[in-house]
Amino acid sequence: MSKFCGSLLLLALITFQSCIASQEVVSRKLKFSPRARPPYQNHAQMARYVAHTVDWCVIGTTSTMKGREGLPFTNILSVSDGPVNNSTGVPYFYVTDLDQSGVDIAKNNSVSISMSEYQTGYCSDNNIDAESPLCTRLTIGGKFVKVTDKAEIDFALNALFSRHPEMKSWAIAHQFYPAKVEIDFIWLIDFYGGAAIISPKEYYAVKL
Repeated sequence: MSKFCGSLLLLALITFQSCIASQEVVSRKLKFSPRARPPYQNHAQMARYVAHTVDWCVIGTTSTMKGREGLPFTNILSVSDGPVNNSTGVPYFYVTDLDQSGVDIAKNNSVSISMSEYQTGYCSDNNIDAESPLCTRLTIGGKFVKVTDKAEIDFALNALFSRHPEMKSWAIAHQFYPAKVEIDFIWLIDFYGGAAIISPKEYYAVKL
């Protein structure tokens, strides 16, 4: 009985928080165009929106560093899922095996990447903290692989160079190449009430 009452209390608390949050968002004079940002109820669309809009992410790998073998390691990587006018949902990267993340991936290419809507300016413009559920957080998991298909290499390089022009000068010195995450897991928080798990099929079905 006590567990049942506790569950009801938790449900009531979440519902109350959601109502308060809804009123809070509506009452604010949002500076970001609501047409550019998907409704929070559409999780797959929100995930694609964040993945396309951000320019960098945090990548998590399993460390191979001496004394930290098997422990979590994170790093910053620039990312692009396509040119500004062509979102694919595929996170592309321009990387070198000399980087610590590359060393880790050579041994275990299962990774997670995390992105924050804070990069878009929506959260800061509306005084929303980066850790607030109202500031969307997206984590994508999968296998980190080198792009090998010629047509996809051309697309990936255009996607990356069009949004990160400096990358064009990197290849000669450190043997950079395009890579991507083959997605098998998508986790999203864009409102109160807990995270949404989105299937890759739902994610890729979105048209931006």
